[in-house]
Amino acid sequence: MTNTDDLPAIRQQRNLLYDFYGPMLTKKQAVCFTMRYVEDCSLTEIAQELEISPQAVVDFVKRSVERLEHCEEQMGFIKKFHEQQVLIADILAKLDKLEHETGPLEAIKEIKDIIGELVI
Repeated sequence: MTNTDDLPAIRQQRNLLYDFYGPMLTKKQAVCFTMRYVEDCSLTEIAQELEISPQAVVDFVKRSVERLEHCEEQMGFIKKFHEQQVLIADILAKLDKLEHETGPLEAIKEIKDIIGELVI
């Protein structure tokens, strides 16, 4: 494992991958991944807890990350999730605009168009 594993953005992305695709991992991969990225255990701690070598932990974690990334490449649920978050933020901005400006019919039409993109 490299020191880039500790960067908050990478850890957050990996945890999001796990939230979406965790069931696609083997039991041992899931345990190693969870201990490493959710519980923030060191490789040595994981190895001792699971009674396996540190190199085995490295392999399990590496394969789990590769598997989760492959699932996202194939299915794209996280990409779609982020796109929907942008659309929802746009809806909220339009609602705020509707509260403070005249011309509510135009704002309602724009919100309706955005919601239409969400349900497709």
